[in-house]
Amino acid sequence: MSLDDLLGLLFLLFFIVIPALQGLSRRGQPPPTPPGFPEDLPQPEPLPRPKPKPRPKPKPRPTPPPASLPTEAASLERYPSPERTPLEVSFRETLSPEEPRKKAPKKRLVATDGESILKGVIWHEILKKPKGW
Repeated sequence: MSLDDLLGLLFLLFFIVIPALQGLSRRGQPPPTPPGFPEDLPQPEPLPRPKPKPRPKPKPRPTPPPASLPTEAASLERYPSPERTPLEVSFRETLSPEEPRKKAPKKRLVATDGESILKGVIWHEILKKPKGW
């Protein structure tokens, strides 16, 4: 065990573990008063409870407009539709079995062009461990 490990464990013990245990042991007791602090001061008053907010009143439902409802015939009337033209049907071109299919180039994980190699060298220099390590 090196000296750094020992110092780390001592720091952990004195500044983290012991204060946490002391805080757990004093759970129900009031905090101690510091020396020289006047003890005759009254205790602080508890904060008053906030008043509950009043609930919003429900809004009355709007009444429907008077008897000016459209008739069924008026609702069926629409704007005249433009002239319809039949759709043109086109089929896919079928390749004849004599023509060989061209395969799409396979994507490579690492590109081998000059610019990609240069970027890789730069990132290698950025990410390598410093010389002092």
